[in-house]
Order: sequence, then C-alpha cells, then structure tokens
Amino acid sequence: MRWGFVLALALSTVTAGHVCGAQESLLDAAKAASRAAPLDPALALRYGVALRRAGHPADAAQELRRGAALTDKGDTGVMLRYELARTAIDRRDFWGAMSACRSISLAPASHACMAEDHLLWGRATEALPETVQALANGTRSYEAKIAEGLAYELEVKDAEAEASFREAITWNPERWEAYVWLGRLLVRTLRHDDGVVALRRAVELDPTGPEPAYELARTLPANPETAGLLERAVRERPTYSLALLRLAEVDLDLARLAPARTAADAAVKSAPADPAAYIASGRVSLAEGKPDPALKAGQQALALLSNSARAKLLIADANAAKGEIDLAIEGYQAAYGLDPSDPTPMVRASVACHAAGRDTSARAFGERATHDFPQWGPGWVALGDALAAQRETALAKNAYDTALKSNGIVDPASVRAKLTALP
Repeated sequence: MRWGFVLALALSTVTAGHVCGAQESLLDAAKAASRAAPLDPALALRYGVALRRAGHPADAAQELRRGAALTDKGDTGVMLRYELARTAIDRRDFWGAMSACRSISLAPASHACMAEDHLLWGRATEALPETVQALANGTRSYEAKIAEGLAYELEVKDAEAEASFREAITWNPERWEAYVWLGRLLVRTLRHDDGVVALRRAVELDPTGPEPAYELARTLPANPETAGLLERAVRERPTYSLALLRLAEVDLDLARLAPARTAADAAVKSAPADPAAYIASGRVSLAEGKPDPALKAGQQALALLSNSARAKLLIADANAAKGEIDLAIEGYQAAYGLDPSDPTPMVRASVACHAAGRDTSARAFGERATHDFPQWGPGWVALGDALAAQRETALAKNAYDTALKSNGIVDPASVRAKLTALP
C-alpha cells in the first residue's frame, strides 16, 4: 500500500527546512503554501502535520478537516483523516478519534488507526485484532506494525514487541517512529547502549522532531548535549511539558538556574494540572535559596496528587532549608513510606539532621539508608558524615571507603578529602 508514503512525504516537507529556523518558521512556510493554494489537499495535510507536531492539535484538526473536505479519496484523503484521528488522540478524545478512523476509506489504514486509538486507553486486547486486520493478506502497514509492537508491550511481551518494531524498520528504514519505540524498549529492558543507538538514529532521521530529541535526552545524563536536545524539543514544541520538565532537571544539575527557572515556569503554564510541574518549580526555588516558594509548590503538587512521594520530599527539603527540622523529618519519613524503593528521603533526612547538629538521628537515618540500599553511595556518605561527627573514626572511614565503591552520584574528591580529614 502507498498511503504510508504520503505521510512520510508530508513529514519530509515539514522537516526539510530545519536549517532555516525553528518550528514556527516551518509552520509559517506550511501555512503560506496552504493559503496560496487553498484547494490543494496535500498542502492542507502538510500544514496540519506541522501544526500537530508543534503542539497545536486544535488548529491542526481545523486545517485537516478543511483538507478532508476537499477529498475523500486517494492516499492524501486517507492520511488527512488518519492525522485528524491523531489530533483527537493527542487531546485524549477517544470517540472523536474513532469517528475519524472509521471515516478512512482504505481498510488497512482504518484498522491501523483504530488500533492506535485503542492504545490511548491501554487496550491491547482491542488493538491487536485491529492490527491483524490491517496486516492481513501481506499488507505492510508501518503504522499497524508499530501499533502491534506497542500492544505487545502493554501485554509485557517484550520479545514480540521488539520483533514488531524491528520489522517495521525493515519496511521503512527512513522513518523515525519505529526507532524511537525500539530505543525506549531496549533502554527499559536494560540494553541501554543499544537503545541509545536506535534513538540517535531516530534523531538523525527527524532532526526537527520533538519526540526523538526528548526520548534520546531522557536516557542521557545531564550534560550540554542533553540540554541541547531538550532545548530543540521545546523550541519546536513550546508546550511539550515532558521535555520542559526534563530540561528543568538538566539545567539544575548543570547549575544553570536561570534557564531552569524558565523551563519550570513554562512547564507549569503548559501543564497546570501536572504535579510534576510544581515539583520541578519547587526544586528550582530551593536551588535559588527560596524555601517558602518551594514549600508552596510542594503543597500545590500534593493538592493534585495526595500520595506523591516526590511532593512530600520537596516539602521536607523546604522545611529543612527553613530550619524546621522536626517537620522535615516527618516529611522525609512520609516520602519514604510512599515510595520505599527510593533511598533519597532517608539520605536527605540524614543530611538534614547532621546539618542541624542532630547526629544521633543522622546516624540512624544513614544506617537505615545503607541497610536498605547497601550499594547506594550517597547513603554511605551521609552515614560517614554522622559517624565522623560522633568521632567514630574507624566506622566513618569504612563508610566513606564504601561510598567510593558504590553506585549513585557522589563527589569522589570530596569524599577523599573527608577521609584525609579524619584523625
């Protein structure tokens, strides 16, 4: 079937001008072309795709409906309706998407579209029968094959999902989507390096695409490359809240407070109902030395999600920064109770108690952290600090030595300096 290549062509015309500027300039070019030839449905498709990729699903839907009214036949007619369904999926409008899918005249495309829609609600058992029909009689539907892989992932059938993504790549090696999903799967199944290779290929194929840039950036440590990828993603899609949140985290790790504040504020504006946005904003406030705004942000996050361990942790950190150590300890314990898989609350409780001169409590929290997470280096550093303050020199030395051999981010130079300072 040829219909998949129409979308690829539309995407290529959107991305071809990357060297000339950011997404908005590409939108301007696509808009100008569509308005110059308002009866050309292919240009309406191109403009609609550009709008959707830039994070404007309502405007995209309007343009795609206009294009769909111009033709209901041929490959362009198919893809106008398919993309219209995707704008509904982006807005989590299941029935609106289903209506658009059912209006597609080409059966394989219609079934592939319905499979994608079922995945919106995590319905693998509904999506897979649609992919079977889309792929019947040897039809090579790239979209259906990816939907099949995603459905298998929902069913925790990772081998089958990987096979689907790899087969989609062989069908159309110049499209980026299958590389992204394959890369995410490989990273999740602890094949990080192979996953990064796939994600880098996706970025090469779609250099202006927000999704490939973000997906690669979320697998990499905080460094200038990661920040650059995320800056590209939010430049191309200013409302991309996931990329904004990750960018705020990366900027914080790189001690770039002003850009971190900009990203966090944009995340709150873009996703005001997402507690993660307020947590990011609060983390920046703490780094700025402003515990009261951080405390308020944590409370806002908690109002949206009452069992958020990260919100509790932020509130505890803010209270610790204010010198309210008893409230901080209460918060750290609550955060750990909500997420006992994360050693951070116990480590920070130890650090906060040590800073407040409560080294008996600092030692207790440090011992809890290292008992529950014996390979976590920051816990050993915190325990070492408490032990050193209690003049437990031999035990402190062992804790610092263990920290240097453990996992997690520690400052080796700082730990060695603490070892040297022990009597």
